[in-house]
Amino acid sequence: MGHAHAVIDPVRPTSACELVVEQLRRAIHLGRFLAGDKLPPERELAKQLGVSRTTVRDAVKILEGEGLVQSKRGAAGGLTVLEQNTDGNLRRSLSGRLKAIEEIYDYRLAIECSAARLASARRNKSDLTALARHVKRMGELAAPPRRADEAQAMAAVSQFMAVDSEFHLGIARAARNGYLLAAIEEARAAMFLPIGAVFRRLEDNSNAYHEAIFAALKAGDADAAEAAMRAHLRVSRDGVEGLVQRTLPVKG
Repeated sequence: MGHAHAVIDPVRPTSACELVVEQLRRAIHLGRFLAGDKLPPERELAKQLGVSRTTVRDAVKILEGEGLVQSKRGAAGGLTVLEQNTDGNLRRSLSGRLKAIEEIYDYRLAIECSAARLASARRNKSDLTALARHVKRMGELAAPPRRADEAQAMAAVSQFMAVDSEFHLGIARAARNGYLLAAIEEARAAMFLPIGAVFRRLEDNSNAYHEAIFAALKAGDADAAEAAMRAHLRVSRDGVEGLVQRTLPVKG
């Protein structure tokens, strides 16, 4: 009898256009396409995604409206990913986002510490090779030329975050758990824009926690891997929340 009053949410049909928008938006948020990068041509995107060119065209219009891409005609045209750190985009990205960022970090602490523990036991040589490559690249990006201008510094930040995403997703893959991988990818996609809009330069120790996590994974030390991931995420959360609070306009 109790089941008669159970609440069942209505089904909302999802169009092919919405699915294309979500895939492209996620790829940009995860840093797989950086500012200035060109997306594949319309015909190629349609083929890769298994949809019509009209569907791709409609999806691009939505992404243009969100300020993520710009479409230009001509030989030098195409779909270009736009920079997301302008003042207008910054306000749109961060307004009302502090609570969401707190919740995302709660989520990441719950899932990524478990992923690190599992990965320490399940990782293979290929996983370690890929993770080592990511750690090395982040180390290079965290040590830019001393006289780097703001544009160079911001480019390093964007590239660092893209590699950082691959590092964390690599740990999820090494955990050999599809649910954890999907959850971590979702959290990373949600975090990319707010952080990218706030950070202007990388700190000298930006890669230290990644090195500690990798060392624990390589040693197969589950406790150390989990502890290093937890410490990394807590420090990251404190830093991001502090930067966001300083970036938001002061209320009069």
